[in-house]
Amino acid sequence: MSLWSEPVRSRAPTSIALYALVALLAIAELVIFWLALHPDVPDDYRAYYLDRTTTCLPQPVTGEYTLGTPVDFRSGGPNTRELRPCGWEGPAGDGMHAVGETSRLRFNLGRSGAFVMTIGMTAVSLQGPPEQRVVISGNGTLLETLAVPGGQSRSFQVTIPDGVVGADGILDIALDFPEAILPGRGDANTRKRSIKLTDVQIIPAS
Repeated sequence: MSLWSEPVRSRAPTSIALYALVALLAIAELVIFWLALHPDVPDDYRAYYLDRTTTCLPQPVTGEYTLGTPVDFRSGGPNTRELRPCGWEGPAGDGMHAVGETSRLRFNLGRSGAFVMTIGMTAVSLQGPPEQRVVISGNGTLLETLAVPGGQSRSFQVTIPDGVVGADGILDIALDFPEAILPGRGDANTRKRSIKLTDVQIIPAS
């Protein structure tokens, strides 16, 4: 009896170790699968890469701006990179081209308060809607819905009420384009066209 029972006893620890290893691997795969379904990522990252609810993934910019200064976004103007978190291409001679369904601007105004923003835009002349609507928000607050006829340029004044800009002086402007046009049939939404930004100026409200 002892001749057969001894090998069985010697194999038992090895079998237990193998079962334990397989169980650990299975648990690890389940954890990885759960993390893939529920990744712990920033909201902007999730919206752009996972949920695909935005075409604009903001990048870190300073928003450095001298209050009251007109900024020309056409080629030949100043370097506006630190004012453009995402959603822009250029500059070109006719302006900074918005791409996708949303574009963003950031301005460090240096203080809170009420302001007026003057913004100049030209709507694209691609085949599509007769005008481009531009829905403008500041720090998440809806400010204005504008309309620019296709192929034409317009300048608008947008009121930024007191309370929109916080104590840090940062103003994040979002421009949404409900009628943005796909240039080609196979293009992705991130290539949609709507307006070209020509100039922006922000001054304190009188």
